[in-house]
Amino acid sequence: MIIKFANTWANWLVENGASRDDYEIYAYGAECMLNELFSDLLLIITALLFHKTFEMILWMLFFTPLRIHLGGMHASSHLKCILSSILLSYLCIFTYPLIIEFPPILGFILAISIFIVYKIAPVVHPNHPVSENRMLQMRKRALFILFVEIIIACIAYGYFSKIVAGIATVSIFSVCVLAMLGKLHSYNH
Repeated sequence: MIIKFANTWANWLVENGASRDDYEIYAYGAECMLNELFSDLLLIITALLFHKTFEMILWMLFFTPLRIHLGGMHASSHLKCILSSILLSYLCIFTYPLIIEFPPILGFILAISIFIVYKIAPVVHPNHPVSENRMLQMRKRALFILFVEIIIACIAYGYFSKIVAGIATVSIFSVCVLAMLGKLHSYNH
């Protein structure tokens, strides 16, 4: 369904003056946008049902910027992507309470995350290679976003909300796990 809508959108763009040579780019961009929109809507709706809206929005706010620039493992279909996003987000949302009472664990997880991002950023999909210049930009942005998010998590933990710190920590680490899986997957192909 997502692919059909993306192709319809790309056709509409071409029919209304966009370059036919860029049809695949329009279709892929629309496909990514629709997948993300559908996933985010499902995450918010399920969070409303489980009374976890605040936690879900926080998870998305910390997860998305780092994920965009760090990259990592991607599902093989839209359905798998949506289902794995739901699974991952709820795994984070339901496990953060287990770690927020132990500052050494939070610190350890954040230190591991720094190491992972520093060593492997960015992790791009083999089917969508990017230039060396773009790789360098993505790396710098991933490191910058990581440090901003860690600073926010530390300030939150110390001054106003262990919940924010816990969700930030598990969000950051979940992106790092996806990056490691993506890196391992790319070595196997």
